[in-house]
Amino acid sequence: MWSWNHLAPGWLIFLIFLAVFCLIGVLGIWLLRGRADRLSGAEPKWLDLITHTTSVTGTLYALLLVLTALTVYGTYSQAGAAVATEAADLKALHNVVSEYPEPTRGELQGLLNEYVDYMVNDAWPTYQRGDEVDGDRELEERIWRALLNFNPSSDKEQELSDLAQSEFEGWSKSRQIRSTFSTAALPPTLWFTLLVGGVFIIFLSCLIPTRTRHASLVLVSATAAMISLLIFVVERVDDPFRGSMSVSADPYARVAKTFD
Repeated sequence: MWSWNHLAPGWLIFLIFLAVFCLIGVLGIWLLRGRADRLSGAEPKWLDLITHTTSVTGTLYALLLVLTALTVYGTYSQAGAAVATEAADLKALHNVVSEYPEPTRGELQGLLNEYVDYMVNDAWPTYQRGDEVDGDRELEERIWRALLNFNPSSDKEQELSDLAQSEFEGWSKSRQIRSTFSTAALPPTLWFTLLVGGVFIIFLSCLIPTRTRHASLVLVSATAAMISLLIFVVERVDDPFRGSMSVSADPYARVAKTFD
């Protein structure tokens, strides 16, 4: 899925947002300030009307923006928890298969090591590029087949087999949950609403009459800066497996160290 996160460093993305919205504000002042003065002269209550309209519209837009920011941050946090949970389930499965007799034990340990290496060295760079990851599912199937091919020769081995299959099912569920977050990004329609709404709020603020152009510029620049900052926050934590603030693959790396 396409995302802005990989295009530039975070600070540059923020400066781009800020420059674009401030430029829109300057353009709005140039186009609308004269009209605002004429409307103020023709309509005695124009200042009250435009202030009320801007306040109501700005509140609704701010509510949408804040709720969106909270939603994407919640998704980001859940994605991090899903990665940590999968890593913990992998560790639990590894602990069980380490009690298997050879050669099944070596085969399963090798597959689990291969899985965590794949997640750290292949899957996460692939996520960063915005591409789909399928190798984790293939390795899961190989681990499952190795578990099924084990033939217990005693009651203890049967208990180990049952426990390992139970741990595998728990890990499989956590892997599938983690996989769903690879496409957890805001839809284009919502991004369109946030960006167009920001432009609309800036243009409305340009219609507030002031005595000097400098006062209008300060007012509109402050509005543009706040909108830029909030949209930047949303952009940074949207699509949790991409960009400079993406969820880390460190839980897999830490688990891999315990496998050795």
